[in-house]
Amino acid sequence: MSALNRFMSRGFVPPQVHGVLDYPLAAILIAGPLVFNFDDTAATVIALVFGGGAAVLAVATAWSTGIVKIIPPLVHGYADTVVTVALIVLPFAVGFSDHTPALLFYVIVGGAGLLATLATRFESPKPAAQPMAFRDAA
Repeated sequence: MSALNRFMSRGFVPPQVHGVLDYPLAAILIAGPLVFNFDDTAATVIALVFGGGAAVLAVATAWSTGIVKIIPPLVHGYADTVVTVALIVLPFAVGFSDHTPALLFYVIVGGAGLLATLATRFESPKPAAQPMAFRDAA
């Protein structure tokens, strides 16, 4: 296991808790631009796209709160890390840092998301023990 994978697997927050938090995060990212009336199109579109992506990750991650279970938890963790850092950086990189509601929303949601991500133990569910198969001697 690589050092980065070990780092992502050492957190104290269980995957079940993180998985439950994914659903309200997606809702916050989708509702935020509408509730806070962002006056910047880029800020609105980016939050809506990230909210949709968060919903897909929540539904598709292979842990107890996922529904489809096709995305490995470590991949989910890497995606969360990239997106939360992007949420903090994008207001400055894209140019809506002068729009206070959008800036505060992005920095607060991104910072809280990054803390939650770094505190989570991203581990794959343990496979069930399979009985040993014996070959027929023929």
